[in-house]
This record gives sequence, structure tokens and C-alpha cells, in this order.
Amino acid sequence: MNQEHSAKLHEFYDWGVRARLELIPTARKVRRDFALFAEEPDGRAIMAALDSILQEAERWHDRSVGLAPAKGPYREALPEVDLPLGEIMSWAEATNGLFETVSRLGTYCHFRLKELRKHEAEQAKPVEPPLFSKEEYRRLKIKNSLLNNLEILLGRTSLSSYPLRLEIDPTNECNLRCRGCRHGITKEFHHTEMRREYVEIVSEAFPFADYMYPIGTGEPTMSSTTPMLIREAARHQVKVDLLTNGIALEKANVPWEAFYRLGISVDGASEETMRALRPVAPLAHVLTSLKKLRANAPQATIYTKVTVSRMNYDELPALMDKLADSGVNEVIVHSLEVFHTVHEAIQVRASDRQHMEQCVQAATETAERRGMQFVNALNFDGAARHDESARDKDAMFQLLKESPLPVLEIRELPALRKSLEGTAFRYYPEALVRAGGLSPDAKPAAAPVRRPPAVEIRTIDRLIGEHVKQAKEITPEQARIPYCFLPWKMPIVAPDGRTRACCHLPGQLGDIDQGRTFQDLWSSPGYVQLRESMFQVEKLPDSCATCREFDRSAYSGETLALADMLAVPIRQAPRYPAPMDVTGLLRTAGNPDRREFEPHGAKLSWTGRFVIPPGGQIVARFPNPKSGAGVYYQGKFHFEGGRLLVGVKPFWGVDLWHHMIDSWYTSLLGNWVGLPMPPLPLDFSSCSTEECCVFLWAPNDNAGNVEVKVKEFSGVATAPGICHKDGLQIGHLWLGDQAAT
Repeated sequence: MNQEHSAKLHEFYDWGVRARLELIPTARKVRRDFALFAEEPDGRAIMAALDSILQEAERWHDRSVGLAPAKGPYREALPEVDLPLGEIMSWAEATNGLFETVSRLGTYCHFRLKELRKHEAEQAKPVEPPLFSKEEYRRLKIKNSLLNNLEILLGRTSLSSYPLRLEIDPTNECNLRCRGCRHGITKEFHHTEMRREYVEIVSEAFPFADYMYPIGTGEPTMSSTTPMLIREAARHQVKVDLLTNGIALEKANVPWEAFYRLGISVDGASEETMRALRPVAPLAHVLTSLKKLRANAPQATIYTKVTVSRMNYDELPALMDKLADSGVNEVIVHSLEVFHTVHEAIQVRASDRQHMEQCVQAATETAERRGMQFVNALNFDGAARHDESARDKDAMFQLLKESPLPVLEIRELPALRKSLEGTAFRYYPEALVRAGGLSPDAKPAAAPVRRPPAVEIRTIDRLIGEHVKQAKEITPEQARIPYCFLPWKMPIVAPDGRTRACCHLPGQLGDIDQGRTFQDLWSSPGYVQLRESMFQVEKLPDSCATCREFDRSAYSGETLALADMLAVPIRQAPRYPAPMDVTGLLRTAGNPDRREFEPHGAKLSWTGRFVIPPGGQIVARFPNPKSGAGVYYQGKFHFEGGRLLVGVKPFWGVDLWHHMIDSWYTSLLGNWVGLPMPPLPLDFSSCSTEECCVFLWAPNDNAGNVEVKVKEFSGVATAPGICHKDGLQIGHLWLGDQAAT
């Protein structure tokens, strides 16, 4: 078998396997919906075709519980046997054709069931009262976050804790066809919305979770279950963050008082640009919708998201004033994700950098002047094409005008029946079954899933105590830190009940239909496999190893802070940005005789005991390293009475880093704890002051004094930042490759 033939075989076999992985769970879900129409003409024949697909899957023990993204280019290894390319191609095409037909049947069911689901939503029982007070919910969520971070430090991949955040996609239907979205590329996919029973299962996490995004691949206000989802989240004091296109806001039956944040996507400062990039979304209408959000939800942060391309970056400064006039608090700009030839035409070029940076800077200044926060999430290096072609905006407008937008076509049952009956589903190509000796009996059944019981309100304190004790016993040789923290922090649940770990990572990790509880989804075999790979770089999925879209240190701050407080030796662990023996570095830099904290607006009652009133602080000074540096300190602390902000800054300057701690939280960790340290090197090069400090500051809204006892404090040390590929430059925890000395 020559190399070219082998590559083609693998390519088409992988295509067929991917189609099969989508076909089987989709057929299972569509069959459930279509059962309501089984008595219609063509209904029984369609049900029989769906049953044959599921029977073939069952014959090969395929329950479609999800498959973690894997290392390597192919989902499933192809045995090294000589196979006819034509037969493999035909099998892949047939399997993909079946998947497309079943998806179109799902779209047929979705639109037939819309009115029924809307009526069911209107007849739903009233939302029950909260289980606890706001303060009790706050403490429960903090405890769950603590348990989650402890499980990370202990290397757990099957979890008792619930996620801190949830991204829930209520529907993949949308009333727009925006150029930067798949809805602007095709409408040929399975349209669906989240079932009410899925919301009930997802809501098991709400008492423990802190944040929810009801956003995703569609327009959330078009789903009949979105109001139920938001009300259930708000009942349990979950912060709700909704992003909408703002087109049908007057029809949205959502509880506006429930929102923590509300956003609308805006892609231009002119009607011409908006209509080119977001057809059917007039700028005037969107700006009016922003004003309605401001009026409907005065308690919420109102924000906009701008997808920046070559078409619109020059309009950013003008857009800021229009958004400010509409009551916007925050503007988030991010790069266009390129996945279609249309995107390539409007993708920024290397030659745009200087002009684009000028426009972004002008937009930043305008936003700040108008009292808005400007969040720059642009990734120019990752999003730009490396050519120097001149920017021709008129040509781009003309290209978009000539590029057809997709039209949704709902296939009728006779055509769908004909397509289903015309193709028999084969789990494997017949040639592979013959040559490879494959048989259902030879394929092992899935191992039983064993996972710890989900945490409960009555068990959370005990679990925390047990995990704290185990964490304090971790040695440097045992300490591990995951490559990415997201698989422990936030699932993405699709409208069909399947879940992913990240929007940049292909593959489904679990399915609500394959379990009875939220934890069946959260610690499904796919999730466990993915989390295990996060501790072993050589087993990372390819998409993770090459990821430049997501800051892998995101969500790491609380975990690393907890490690410092419990003296878990993460900073000596392999693959930390600068593996080092911190204890060998610690001293009072510049003055080894002065080791103690000094009071500023606080009282020193006796050696090692401070009383810090609201607005007061204690500081430990160290010389400014005038470069990128890691900042380290150690000691034992006991807190009583309220919250303190621990951080690093130039003496009397602006914070370089800070972290809030609460005496109630530290009491869960034991009598004496350490102080959190910056998770990554800090940049001191722009600080003019000769001295910097570690500070403990009491917020002005503290109810009373905070008492701090200090013992065994060894002062502060800095170590040079890594010269190449360190977290200071790109924010990724594991790209450091030189130890600090």
C-alpha cells in the first residue's frame, strides 16, 4: 500500500467515523421527537429507518455516550490491511448522507413542535421559592468552588464538585444570518432547542454554581425554555449573563430583574456595515434595543460584543460614542474566527496592524472618556493573514453583496423517507469487516462508570475537611497542575443535551440522555479522559496542544491561591513556568533584618498581631526588581473578622496583582494558612518607585476590624522572569522552558 493510497484511506475513513459519531446520537434524539408523527403518511417507514440505524449501533455496543478529543489526526485507528479506496469512500459518503438526512428530519420536528413547546412553557408551574437566603447561597457556592479547587490540586478527574460556571445553549435556531456565524454559511443542520427535562437536570448544578451564560450557537430569546432556564438559575442566586442579537427583544418573555449582565452584538458604526455583516440587524434597531435593556434591567451591566474584521475595525472609534449614548457600560472586541472563504475575504491582514492598532487605541480612549470599560480580546497574530494586500472596503462590500446567504428549507416527509430508505447504515465498511476480522462480539463492552457521589449540602463540609487534609500532605513529587483548567470549571451544554469542554475543542464529552443526573454528564467517561490528558502533555488532544484562542491560565487564579494557602508545593511542580525551590529564595530582600509587616492605618497590638480597620493595611516592602519577576513569600497567618485584599504593588502605587481573601473562607482551611502569591511573573519595568510591597488591605465596606496574626514570616523575594515564552508575555501557564535562577 503506497503512502498516498494510505493517506486517502485514513482521510475518508476518518470522515465516515466522524459522521457516524454524529449520526447515532442524532438519530436517537430525532426518533424520540418524530414518534409524535409516526401515524402520519410516511411516518412508519421513517420510524423503521431510524430504528434500523439504532439497531445497527446497538449491535456494535455503541451507546454514544460521548468521545473525548484525542491526540492524533484520526478519531479511530484504521487497521493496517489492504482496502479498496472506493468502498471506503462510498461508506463515508453514505454515512454522512444519512447524518444530513436525519438532521433535516430533526429540523422538521423542531418547527412542527415549536407551538406545542411554547404552549407547554406557558402552562408550566410557577417557579418555586429559593431554598436558602442570599448569604447561605453565597457560602454554598464558595464551598463548592473550594471543593472544586481541592479536587484539581489532588489530581481528581471524576468530580464530586459542581462546575463554577455553565454555558447553556437553549437553541441553535436564529433569526439572523450573520457573516461571522455558521448561520450565515449554511442552514443545513439539525435545528433544535433544549427540552424542559434537560433544564431540570442542568438546574441540579444551580445551587452550587455561580455563573451561567445562556448563549451559544443560536438566538436564546427564540427558545421557549429560555425563561425557565433563567428563572431557575436566578432562584438559586446564579449570576445570569445573556448575549442576544436584540432583534426580537419585545417578544422575549424573560425576567429582566434576574440578569447580572446583558449584551447585544454590534459589528459596525454605520448602517451599511451592519447590514453587510449582520443582515436583518439594522444599527438603529440594535441601538434602540440597547436602550431597552438599560431600561428593563437597571441593575445589570449592559455590554456589547464586536467581532472585528477588515470590514469594520476603522469604525470602532465612531461606534464608541453611539454605544455610550445607548447606555452601554462595557465594550468587548474580539477577532473574527475564520472558517469559511467569505471570512478569508474580510480577514485582517498583516499590513493592517498599524492602522488597526491606531483605531483600537482611539476607541479605547473614547470608551474610557465616555465612562465605558473597553475589553480588548483581539488576537491579531492568530487572526491575521500574512500578506500585504491593500485594504479595499468597497470591494469587500461588493463581495459580501454577491455572496448568497443561506435559506432554510424544511424537507417534506416523502423526500426524507426516500433518502432514509435509499441508504442502509453500516457501522463499519463491509470491506473492513471482512479484511479486519471485525465482529460485534470482538468489540469489548464499555466498562461500568464509577464516580464519587455528587456533593450535597449535608456532605460538603465533611468533604472539604477530608480534601484539605489530603492536600496538605502532597509532596513536591506528587504536585501536579493541569495544562488547562477549563475542563474542571465550565461545561458547554448544547440544545440537544450533549456537552463539550470548550468552543475551540471538537468532540462531544457526554450526553444528558445517557444518564439520570447532572453528575452523569459532568463526570462522564469523555470528561474523565480529557481531564486525565490535562496532566500528561504527551496525551493532550491536538486541538489543545496547538490552541492559541484560549488563555490556558484562565480560571487558575483561585486554584493556585489555594495551593499557596495550604502550602501545596505547586511552584516546585514540573512544568510550572519556573520550577524552583521557593524556600531557598525567601528572605527579606535588601534588608534581611526587617522581616515583619509594618502597619499603615492599622494597629500593632503585640508582636505578630495586627488590627486592621476598614481602609487600613499592613505591608511588607521589597526593592523594585525593575523587570519581569516572580514574587514569593511564606509565613503562617490567622484571620478573624472580615475580608482582606492581598496583593503586590509599587509602594503607594497601583496594584500589579491582588486577590481577595475572607476570614470565613480561611477558617475552612485550618487555623493557620499561607498567603496567595501572583500565579505568573509580574512586570515591574514600568514602575518608577524604588520600593514595592506585598500588602494586606481591608476594604472600606468591612463591617468591623480584621485581626491578623503572623508567625514564621520569612519576608519577600523576587526571581527573574523567564526570558523566553513565559506567562508574562502570553499568559499561558505551561509554556515556560527555562528555570529562574
